[in-house]
Amino acid sequence: MKIKGLDVFVVAVPYIPIIRKYRPQEPYEQPDPILIVRTDEGIMGFGESGRGGNPHAILEQFRGLVGKDPLELNPEDYESGLMQALYDLQGKALGWPLYRLLGRKVRDRVPVAYWTVERATPEETASEAMVAIQRGFKVMKFHTNPKEETTVARVKAIHEAVGDRIAIRIDRGYPWDLPMAVRIARQLKVYNIECLEDPIPKNDPDLYRLLREKIDIPIAWHIGSAKDALLAAKKDAVDYLNVSAKPSTVAAISAISEAAGIPLWLQICGVSGTGLLSAFSIHVGAVTKNAILPGDNLHFVREDDLLKPHLEVKDGFAEVPVKPGIGVELDLEAVKRYEIAHYSL
Repeated sequence: MKIKGLDVFVVAVPYIPIIRKYRPQEPYEQPDPILIVRTDEGIMGFGESGRGGNPHAILEQFRGLVGKDPLELNPEDYESGLMQALYDLQGKALGWPLYRLLGRKVRDRVPVAYWTVERATPEETASEAMVAIQRGFKVMKFHTNPKEETTVARVKAIHEAVGDRIAIRIDRGYPWDLPMAVRIARQLKVYNIECLEDPIPKNDPDLYRLLREKIDIPIAWHIGSAKDALLAAKKDAVDYLNVSAKPSTVAAISAISEAAGIPLWLQICGVSGTGLLSAFSIHVGAVTKNAILPGDNLHFVREDDLLKPHLEVKDGFAEVPVKPGIGVELDLEAVKRYEIAHYSL
């Protein structure tokens, strides 16, 4: 099998209404390249670069792949969308689902968290919590804003709407200082708070250790390197990790954090991708032993995930695809419906 050509469909898929209200232009300002790598045997590899990917840089990197056998390449040497497409081709060539290329599968279903936009009002946040419960999610995440009282009011609104049926993950949209983080945490300790993610700036791990001593709510770091995982473990700075990285780096972070007794979740997709990138992330989650916390695979916050059939989340879990490669099929009609640019080699 030899790599023959590439199609890059740059798409802008709007968010669902509650997010679109506050981020109406974002999909158009930071569109998402969807890649189809073609081979001389007619097998196609799918990949997704994520929000803001540069199609011209993708095309330039791809030129060096023409005529090569994907089985002889290291996918992680390439940009995210090309990496996924190469992994997809390798799995299809071998008849293996992607997780077999990445390691040993430790779970058939990967936990997934719900998410809502940072500027939603307490009333809107409560409404979204009810949607999350109806769809079976166990964890809901939102970002903070500069007003201390707003974060507290949103948590109270969630509790009034659904009680303790959903755990709340609070991510830093606006950095707190240590006294503010302590004040907020002490107000929230009676509620079902899963963790505070990056509540204060991460340039001082000793300050995080101090914060852990002063509050009863777990703390998480969002990281992308094994070096940061080692620092978090050595400094006893966090309870959990949120990981955004390529599979080999995820594996290194997992080895360090598992030895330190630190669970993690994955944010390989987040709000930046659709169903293809989320499916890729689910394969990584399937082989990452201590990825036991619900991941930020947020393809469902777009009005279409661009897959056929759709990638469903049921009871807070997504099934790991078992077909060769990434194991999902692009809905090319949907891709073309949201296309704003197309490049081909």
